[in-house]
Amino acid sequence: MAEALVAQVDPVEYPTSDGRPVAETDLHYLRLAGAAYGIRRLLASRDDVYVGSNLLVYDEPGNPRRHLSPDIFVAFGVEAGSRDLYKIWEEQPPAFVLEITSKSTRREDERTKRRRYAQWGVGEYFLYDPRGEWLSPALQGLALAGRRYRRMDEVLLPNGERGLRSDVLGICLWLRGAELRLFDPASGRDLRTPEEEGAEREAEAAARAAAEARAGAAEARAGAAEARAGAAEARALSNQRSLLIRQAESRFDATTAAALATLVERLASWEDLAQVGDWLVSPRCTASELLGRVRGLLS
Repeated sequence: MAEALVAQVDPVEYPTSDGRPVAETDLHYLRLAGAAYGIRRLLASRDDVYVGSNLLVYDEPGNPRRHLSPDIFVAFGVEAGSRDLYKIWEEQPPAFVLEITSKSTRREDERTKRRRYAQWGVGEYFLYDPRGEWLSPALQGLALAGRRYRRMDEVLLPNGERGLRSDVLGICLWLRGAELRLFDPASGRDLRTPEEEGAEREAEAAARAAAEARAGAAEARAGAAEARAGAAEARALSNQRSLLIRQAESRFDATTAAALATLVERLASWEDLAQVGDWLVSPRCTASELLGRVRGLLS
């Protein structure tokens, strides 16, 4: 009888933090957070890609002291979702790494991480120095060729700027002044940072509010114009009724005119008032016939 297979549980405890700060300064943190946000949004529709940020990555089973903490890394062929740490032997090595570097991390970024990332098989390794403390230019890229990295050449990008291409992510990295930007050729625009997306949402909301205000003002103006036109129409009809009453009093008498006034007050169309005017000037129409015909219009 075959023995049941029992899953082996790793008895080693792997820490989730090395006690070091996420970023050296506010500027380094902002640049790291902005780039990580943009890359996550870029790959959000895929469930087989993991984007890690400042996560401990272990590369030797049973050795909790052997780890690195890439600022941003992307691994393909693994399940998306949050993690407390990343074990290469259980998942896949990163294919892309971006380090937000500084003078104090230069030695680690330039030597230790470069060597280990090459051993892992990280296809692209980018270094960005926000303050320009030691890298010149402040953005550099390395592509793995065999077991060693070769420096990427700066090229003219689709957005008209000079920078570096990431074939792994299908995006372009470039500097706007000293600020790192990530350009997506598919959309024709830079990947947005959280601040930029917030500003865009506010601008869109303000634009909608302004459009609604303009529409409301136009509707109010149209309503006022309609009201003025209606008032002018009402005055013109009232004047026409007064004219008919004076004609009735002149041709017949005050009693007929008073009776006609009561009737024509209920007539609301120019056609009906014009008909009354025709009857008033007809020599064959008597006072009683006139009033009878007007009552007929009302019925």
